[in-house]
Amino acid sequence: MRYISEIENFKEKAARKFSLNELSGAFGDWGTLVPFLIGYVSLVKLNPAGIFLCLGLTNIVLGIRYNLPLPVQPQKTIGTIALSQKWTPNKVISTGFSTGIVWFILGATKILDKITKKVPKLSVRGIQLGLSFILGWSALLLFINDYIIGTIALIIIILFIRWEKVPTAIFLVILGVCIMIFSGILTIDVLAFNIPHIPFHLPTIENIIIGFLVAGIGQLILTLTNVMIATIALIKELFPEVKSDINSNNLASNMGVINLVSPFFGGMPLCHGSGGLAAQYAFGARTGGSMIFEGTIELVLGLFFSDLLFTIFIYFPEGILGAMLIFTSFTLGKVALKKIEDWKTIPLIIISALGCFFLNITIGFIIGLLFYLIYKKYFKSE
Repeated sequence: MRYISEIENFKEKAARKFSLNELSGAFGDWGTLVPFLIGYVSLVKLNPAGIFLCLGLTNIVLGIRYNLPLPVQPQKTIGTIALSQKWTPNKVISTGFSTGIVWFILGATKILDKITKKVPKLSVRGIQLGLSFILGWSALLLFINDYIIGTIALIIIILFIRWEKVPTAIFLVILGVCIMIFSGILTIDVLAFNIPHIPFHLPTIENIIIGFLVAGIGQLILTLTNVMIATIALIKELFPEVKSDINSNNLASNMGVINLVSPFFGGMPLCHGSGGLAAQYAFGARTGGSMIFEGTIELVLGLFFSDLLFTIFIYFPEGILGAMLIFTSFTLGKVALKKIEDWKTIPLIIISALGCFFLNITIGFIIGLLFYLIYKKYFKSE
């Protein structure tokens, strides 16, 4: 009887982990993921097979490890800079590798709890708004090149913006694919199964240093708050009954290992994020089954349909990509200006954001930090 009971419990847990709700949740964070995927392949020319292979394996391993919807997403600071400046593949993977080194060391030394308390929220908001400006400008240039299709895509986004459970990004990708079929870009030849060639990448010292200074530092600062503070708080809020060993140090170790390994296979820089967790939860995910579903789908796409993915992402209509990135830019800007306690700080956030836009993320952060220290010393007490 005991064995029968254990078998029944196992079946019940498996049914819950691999339910339709978990499958729905697997697509929850694709609204953020898809624009960066398309951008990395079409603008940076990363191999989609390498991207999807690294994404898939990472999601499956983490889904099994934590049994929670804790997906990985693109590192948005690095992604925004890389797409707007059309970086080379080596510069992207080298920058991701540089952050992997830092995260691995921080996770091993277990000092992250102290660090997160020292970073002022105003400085983070400046980076977020600066990223919004940078991505928005890049998106506008793409949009102008194909403004008719871009306008249609924007209308679709606006119409469905209030219905969070409508997979708008999937609709836009389908629209882009249909346009490519009718224009003759997509043919029956690319629909065949294929085993992809995944080239081996080697980060270079020059690109590690340059990438880290230009985008890596800003990414680390942004991730410190979005992952180390927001994600852990959201897990406790959404899953109060779950006893989880998730903390700042093991999340950092996860990101360290991911970004030390995936660059060699052409994977994009990845991190955890509260947005991905919230999105998957909103669409039905409650266990790690959603991540196992997502990872499996990504592995199948990368291993057997890489030629199709490459063709789609390389020739994907720029107007749709521009519209999607405009919405992503708007979302980043909205987050930066959300729940501001002291409205006197808005000029400081804007100054920092402009520094990020006209100079670079690191300098913009330093400018914002200096202005914050001056404000805190001379004006905040008034």
